Order: sequence, then C-alpha cells, then structure tokens
Amino acid sequence: MKKRKKIQTKTINLYLRNNNYTEEKQLFEILKPKVYVDSICNIDLKKFKKIKKIKGIIVDLDNTLVAWGQKEVNQKIIDWVNEAKKLGLKICIVSNTNSKRVAEFAEIFDIPYHSKYFKPFSVAFNNGLKILDTKKSETAVIGDQIFTDIWGGNRLKLLTILVTPIVKKDSIGTFLHRNFEKIIISFWLRRGIIKKEVGNWPK
Repeated sequence: MKKRKKIQTKTINLYLRNNNYTEEKQLFEILKPKVYVDSICNIDLKKFKKIKKIKGIIVDLDNTLVAWGQKEVNQKIIDWVNEAKKLGLKICIVSNTNSKRVAEFAEIFDIPYHSKYFKPFSVAFNNGLKILDTKKSETAVIGDQIFTDIWGGNRLKLLTILVTPIVKKDSIGTFLHRNFEKIIISFWLRRGIIKKEVGNWPK
C-alpha cells in the first residue's frame, strides 16, 4: 500500500511539474476551495455574515460536522450551528451518507437535510439551495472533500470552504480518492495557490 501511494504521489507531482501554471490552473481550478480552514468552528460567523454577505450554508455531515462513523457530536460544533441560527443564517445538511444517519444528526442540530444526492452532481446543491431559499451569490458550501463538496460548489459558483477532516477514518468510497486529494492540496500549498487560514476566519 505504501509503495503504491509513493508511485501515485510521484506520478501526480511529475505531471504537475511538467505542465505550466496555466494548464494546471485550468485542470484543477474546479477543485480549488475559495477558503481553507482547520475546522468549521474556525469560521467567525458574525464576520462571515457581515463581510461575505452570506445568508445560507450547505454543509456536509461526515468529517465536517461529525466524525465519520461516530454517533456523538462535539459540543463546540453544536454551539457553532446554534450561533449560526441565532444570527439568522440558514443551514442545511447535504450528504452522500445514508438517509437514516443524516436524519438522526439533522434532528440533533435541528436543521433540514438532503441525503444520497451523489455530490458533486449539481442536483445535490440545487436541492440545498431550494431548502435554504437563497441565491447562489449568498450561499456557502462547507465540507472536507475537494472531489465532492468543493467541486460541486464551484460548479454552481458558490462560496466553497474546505475544512480538515475531523478524523482520518473514511468510508471505502472516500478512502479511495483521499490520497489523490492530499497530493493535490499539498501541491497547492507548496505553490502558494491556496493557503490554510491560521486561527479564525474572516480576520
């Protein structure tokens, strides 16, 4: 497994080095988040609403709001969601996870949801927009995966925010592309194409 990962890393890095920035940008721009933070709790909601003019948030479930495979929620994240609602921000969960699991956590957070919508297809995010009743220009997407949350959000020109996965464990489907994701993000960071915000955001 380690040998295969090294080969994958060398192959992708070699490709990226041998192509100029313009071509690389065209290929990977759709996957690039507008913002990269460590945790959803690092998003300062008051400044977020005021500066970015955001009214609605489409948020992923596993490894964004809740650790994958776990049944408990960190109280800090519950507090963050409650603060968002108090500020008048609309939130809904859009997840590829099974409906029963999503419904259970949606009830805990007391927010609406849609599940099994196969992100990054636009139908998933369009349904989120319908639930929120917000325009694309005033809606953000928050998630831990560039191949689902960020790709799908960028296709609709939403404000895309990438967070570090809460835990390293993933479903089989996610695990298969996670290594490629790590390589791409690492490349972006080294080249200064994106930066990971330190502390709370917006400043």
